[in-house]
Amino acid sequence: MKKTHFASALMLAAVSGSLFAQTLVTVNGKAIDSSVIDAQVKAIRAENSQIQDSPALRQSLTERHIINTVVGQEAKRLKLDQSADFKKAVEQARAQAKQSGADKQPHFKTEWAAFESGLLGQAYALHTVRQNPVPEADIKTAYDNFSKYYRGTQEVQLGEVITRSKADAEKAIADLKAKKSFAGIVNQYSIDERAKQAGGIPQGYVPLKDLQQSSPIVYEAVKDLKKGGYTNKPLQDGNLYGVFYVNDRRNVQVPTYEQAKNDIADDLQAARVDAAVQNLLQKADIKPAK
Repeated sequence: MKKTHFASALMLAAVSGSLFAQTLVTVNGKAIDSSVIDAQVKAIRAENSQIQDSPALRQSLTERHIINTVVGQEAKRLKLDQSADFKKAVEQARAQAKQSGADKQPHFKTEWAAFESGLLGQAYALHTVRQNPVPEADIKTAYDNFSKYYRGTQEVQLGEVITRSKADAEKAIADLKAKKSFAGIVNQYSIDERAKQAGGIPQGYVPLKDLQQSSPIVYEAVKDLKKGGYTNKPLQDGNLYGVFYVNDRRNVQVPTYEQAKNDIADDLQAARVDAAVQNLLQKADIKPAK
């Protein structure tokens, strides 16, 4: 039931200066220049050098920074940054940074800007939720829809063997027909190292309803398979081939209202924040550089 929301993007932002910066976009008159994105890329790659500097990465960071800027502007317009709680959080974080020596690190300026931007985002999200709380009736309605959607359906514990060639996938199928160990087949043929470490079988289950929405091709291949069944033909996705194995199959266990209501409330609240952010973006004057 967990979802990805615009609110999660509010934690990513940075501000930096450069004599050679070029304006990328203006947001309600505020320029976002290339030095901002340069600093973010540098900080990200300092933490994980495997992440490559690419146009796609920079575009994603720019889009997130636009969201952060719009939300930060609204938070300041509402004077949320003047609250006692906000000021206290900033003071405590600054003191901790000085005590640990983090403020002397080369990427501190970028990281501190990200922290302040995230704090503004949290303040705005909290303000939005307080101004538009979720009624219990909405939570009950959402639960009824959720339980109706999943009740009487099944979920599967699905193993997969991902190969670079159709021939290897067909060999994996032949080994399954020969009743060989699925873990052994994964170790021999799969290119997915994490799957090998897990023995090819994830601990979690995926509802067939979710699989139908997220991956209809896989759903069609496994929906009628029983426990121990497998796809008898490789499924192709670009240059990769997949063989899927049903390690277990069971009825979806729908939680009770009491068990689910807090998660549902969180989702509905997050949706309200998303809608508010979307509204801000629609009203904002966002002009890409010419």
